[in-house]
Amino acid sequence: MKITIVYDNKIAKDIKGLKEGWGFSCFIQTKERNILFDTGWDGYVLISNMRLLGLTLQDIDSVVISHSHWDHCGSLARLLHLNNKLKVYIPKSFSKHLKEEIKKRSDTYEISKSREICPKVYTTGEIEGSVIIGKTKILIKEQSLIISTIKGIVVITGCAHSGIKRILNSANKLGKVYGLLGGFHDFEGYNLLEDISLIIPTHCTKNKKKILTLFSKNCVEGGVGYQLNM
Repeated sequence: MKITIVYDNKIAKDIKGLKEGWGFSCFIQTKERNILFDTGWDGYVLISNMRLLGLTLQDIDSVVISHSHWDHCGSLARLLHLNNKLKVYIPKSFSKHLKEEIKKRSDTYEISKSREICPKVYTTGEIEGSVIIGKTKILIKEQSLIISTIKGIVVITGCAHSGIKRILNSANKLGKVYGLLGGFHDFEGYNLLEDISLIIPTHCTKNKKKILTLFSKNCVEGGVGYQLNM
């Protein structure tokens, strides 16, 4: 299995032309299927970064969208315009009209509960969380990915609005968590990370510097071009 971050607000690999952008996306290569998790915002940046990292749109079999925020699904329309053979897994809580538009261009699966997407790759299903906009609390449902590897479970999050604790509780049902990669939002429950061997905070992690300091031996800052081979 190989995971490559292809969209983030940081650059990790010294390759001329790679671009950062507000949002997140990673490309997951398994023996059975290649999955793009989230798409970032700008489709041109996503496609350019993928090309420079040796990946093409035709390499993608499935797209999994964590939640409906623009910085995680903004590039989806362009991807579906260029490749209409994709399987797309979206939270059931997406708006009716957004789901209708996605279904026009793809083989779409609405996700509400945990399920296997392909061998050794699972979605947590929708887990409810919230975001604060101004003084208003907005409820949001988000899915994360759980991947079974030879070293243990690797969890990939979008923003983790649903909370790292809830996501890890879901993942722990399938085995011991080895790695956690993605956005941790405003996470402060640092004790939850103590038994995780590999921690990779990315876009949308408010307390990234503190996490990097507390877990300096097993924490790596993500970024465009970062690759994890297992």
